[in-house]
Amino acid sequence: MAKTVRKLRSSEWFGGTGKNAFLHRSWMKNQGLPAHLFDGRPVIGICNSWSELTPCNAHLRDIAEHVKRGVF
Repeated sequence: MAKTVRKLRSSEWFGGTGKNAFLHRSWMKNQGLPAHLFDGRPVIGICNSWSELTPCNAHLRDIAEHVKRGVF
């Protein structure tokens, strides 16, 4: 049985030469991400509900930082 190669959603967003891909890359580069991160590898976003106003989620900031260091 042939294996189907699945195209990554991040390659659809950031790859290519179209206007949308250019805009997506520009937005991310504006946040300080270097151009080599868009070379076809998956782009992984980390979202959490940490806020200075909600102390119950204060630990999520530290967890996100540890994950971020492991991903890059």
